[in-house]
Amino acid sequence: MVSTWHAVGIPAFPLFRNPEWTPDHHNPSLDQSESTDHGKNVRVLVLDDESVIAETVVEILRHEGFEAQAVPNGSAAIELAATWMPNVVLSDVVMPGINGIETGIKIREMIPDCKIILFSGQAATVDMLERAREQGHNFDILAKPIRPEQLVSVIRSGFGRAS
Repeated sequence: MVSTWHAVGIPAFPLFRNPEWTPDHHNPSLDQSESTDHGKNVRVLVLDDESVIAETVVEILRHEGFEAQAVPNGSAAIELAATWMPNVVLSDVVMPGINGIETGIKIREMIPDCKIILFSGQAATVDMLERAREQGHNFDILAKPIRPEQLVSVIRSGFGRAS
């Protein structure tokens, strides 16, 4: 149950690996042998240039039964999405290089049914989101800091699973 996760209850996870994601990094949990079946094995790609945030969100999602993988930038997210085929991309909006909106658009071009959820702690994202909407791209948006129960609810809402 998500309600047991509170800000003070979220452990501070050390940086598990070098924040530079490399395409030759092999993780057996990313193999496509498991498929999504009515909300089971939902794959969530977490994208944040702050590795501690990304890894913490991954741990929360794994605790809730999701398959989750973190990447540090938009290019890595697009590359991994092409082979891992996530059901959900959870991305920070403001990042160096390719921002979260551009990344979401590119991933949705490859995987049209992929749910894109953006999060941001910056007011500047409103203009970026409005421009994306004008081009026909609508995304769910969450404010930082992310409340774990809200995050899990938004992800599950697209797969017919109660939160």
